[in-house]
Amino acid sequence: MFGIQLEVSPQKRLEHSMGSVLVGSLVALFLSGAVWMQVFLYVQLYPRDRLRIKLMVFSVWILDTIHSAMAITANWQYLIMHFGDWNIIDNITWSVATTVALTALITFLVHCFFTHRIHTLSRQNWYITAPLVALAAVRLISALISTSEMIRLGSYTEFVNKYDYVFTIGLSTAASLDVLIAGGLCYFLRRGRSGFTGMDKIVDAITLYTIENGMLTCITTVVSLICWVSMPNNLIFLGLHFAISKLYANSLLATLNARKSLLNKSQGSSGDRDHPLPILFPDSFGRRTNTQWSQHRSQGETGTRLEVNIQKTVERDIDAEPNSAYPLAAPTSPSSPPTTGGVSTGTSGGSDVDISKSARASFLVE
Repeated sequence: MFGIQLEVSPQKRLEHSMGSVLVGSLVALFLSGAVWMQVFLYVQLYPRDRLRIKLMVFSVWILDTIHSAMAITANWQYLIMHFGDWNIIDNITWSVATTVALTALITFLVHCFFTHRIHTLSRQNWYITAPLVALAAVRLISALISTSEMIRLGSYTEFVNKYDYVFTIGLSTAASLDVLIAGGLCYFLRRGRSGFTGMDKIVDAITLYTIENGMLTCITTVVSLICWVSMPNNLIFLGLHFAISKLYANSLLATLNARKSLLNKSQGSSGDRDHPLPILFPDSFGRRTNTQWSQHRSQGETGTRLEVNIQKTVERDIDAEPNSAYPLAAPTSPSSPPTTGGVSTGTSGGSDVDISKSARASFLVE
């Protein structure tokens, strides 16, 4: 406005660009370790999974591994091979350009996976899922164009001046898809509530995870987009962009690995090898569930003790009539004659079996 231009020193440019690439690569490698752990759990938990799901998992795993290798290569090229070269800050290496395409491929696979879930929940409604697939394709195509132009131009300045809108379209489409997919899944999950407490809790857990998962990837993508639009002269956006693919891969694998845990919960059982959904702040839900179960269990034990006391009042008749087949099956109506002889503290083998059956029945009724 006043004709004053603030120039950033080469030292600051180096810190903002190469420092961001280094820190972003370290965070990406940490998240890549989580991806490896998720793949290891998947192989252990689902050895008989469908072939198409296995292919998708291993494709994401291979792409993520190549992405990590490209991030390491970029740091080697910037910080080791061109150490002391100030002009390298504006140079786009082939490894950095490749990470953009790899991120887009992983994002495309994850978006298609969750879009297929919306397609299933919406009863194959193509009017809902077709636009989502089209947006995922736009995101992939824009990233591939960006990669090719980065390799061809080899300069961040030239790429920003000529094709910045292509990269902007890719990030904007990815963030929009995260919001649309999360909203669609939440809508159809909430609409499918059954009214049963156990199943509704599972639906609530899946809904909460869907919101948190969509927020995490969307916020990271939006922050990277903001840095790209507002600070195109440094590589802060690239450091955030390195982590995006890892977040998408982890969200996919965590969702797949939690299926067995959700199935066991829906059937009222739990296994030692369950891998629950990584939902933030689950402690309050767990404490509330345990408290309700403890109260329910204590009520069940109280009812069982009352039932056992009633059975003991007729035990003297068992001793008096050993040939009676099922004395505990006598009528329990108020018109039944009362027993005499007091309460016996001893129990016989036959009465133990009948009492245990009565206890289980009483607990199930309650």
